[in-house]
Amino acid sequence: MRIFQYKTLLAMAVSTAFFGALFTSAPVFADEPKAVELQVSPTALNVTMQGGEVIEGDSDLCTTVGEVHGCYVEVQNNSTEPLRVHVYVTPYSITSEDNEANFTNNDNTYTQIARWLKLDDGKGNFGSDAYYSIGAGETKNVPFRITVPDDIPGGMQRAVIWAEADKAENSSGGIGINTNARAAIAVSGRSIGDVRQTSEITDYGFDRFKVSGPLSAHATVKNTGNTDFTINSYYTAKTFFGKVLEEKTDAVAAYPDIEYHLEMNWENTPYLGIFLVNYKISTGADVKDETRIVVIMPIPILLLIILLLTVIIIWIIIIIRKRKERKARMLV
Repeated sequence: MRIFQYKTLLAMAVSTAFFGALFTSAPVFADEPKAVELQVSPTALNVTMQGGEVIEGDSDLCTTVGEVHGCYVEVQNNSTEPLRVHVYVTPYSITSEDNEANFTNNDNTYTQIARWLKLDDGKGNFGSDAYYSIGAGETKNVPFRITVPDDIPGGMQRAVIWAEADKAENSSGGIGINTNARAAIAVSGRSIGDVRQTSEITDYGFDRFKVSGPLSAHATVKNTGNTDFTINSYYTAKTFFGKVLEEKTDAVAAYPDIEYHLEMNWENTPYLGIFLVNYKISTGADVKDETRIVVIMPIPILLLIILLLTVIIIWIIIIIRKRKERKARMLV
């Protein structure tokens, strides 16, 4: 069981690495020249869950970047004044093929962990939110607890833990905050149970004949399972002698119920040629892989070939007619 859990945690760390860029706290300036800045660590947490468990403390089921972290987050006040910080939990969902995070109207099967995750208020009481007073330059550890229901659905779960400067309280203290400074931690959970990693690959194809470049390849992939995976794309163009002219790879994180439209282009193609092109899509559950002969023939060359073929056909017709005429004379 532990071996499975650590493999699962490592996969989750890879699939959620991009959230570090999404949830970075930037300085927010007040009316007066006193900067208010909150920083959180880590920016992404992964939790492996099993029905009926209570996950908290130094549990090795809470990890970050594949390493055991424990079930807590660190909130640092980088301001020059003490702050009262509101820490709370909301769900989030992925709403488009650009993997945009949506924090509104997102209560669904994959966001229930936001209900199960409770924050310590510093006095041993766990609730959906908590308030902490953090001195200038100080860091507070905020523990959390996840109570997993017995009938946990299979697949992934998503929530966000926010750390936000309390605007009203801090303004009265003379800092003069005119906008909320906040940062967030993405929490990605995955259950050990009915995990389905399935996909559907449609609209697959690539150019086989063009009068000029670029050459393109395309596919549509839908995540029909209940967990995330990575879509890997490969495009390779070679001469008939095996020399590689173009080689591209791409990787896209795919989330449940989202349809992804993929495209790869070979921009700097030769002016003329016949090539062997391979286009491969791999989702872990499905693979689409084809190699075809691809021709690039510019219009002037194409017209010249048509002209030559026309001349050859006319010449053949003339020869056939002359032979028939000779035979006819011989019979006479």
